[in-house]
Amino acid sequence: MTGEFVLRHARFRRSGHWDDDDYDVMSTGRVVGRIFKPKAGAPANAPWQWAINDPTILPQVGFAETREQAKRAFAAAWRKAWELLP
Repeated sequence: MTGEFVLRHARFRRSGHWDDDDYDVMSTGRVVGRIFKPKAGAPANAPWQWAINDPTILPQVGFAETREQAKRAFAAAWRKAWELLP
């Protein structure tokens, strides 16, 4: 499962809270992660956080300067994990 990723704004979630800078990462019609600006805990020079929902993929979380950089980092971590599978 190494397809393309699409960001869908979090306002389309069925439940939960979301902010303006909060996106679900979609692949083949399902949520596989999230890219957002956390309210606290992000480095000043990298305010965007990305997170992969699959606990078998490491790293699962990272920070980036822009949303597009976060999307690229998410995709790189995801694809690297799939390349390592037997």
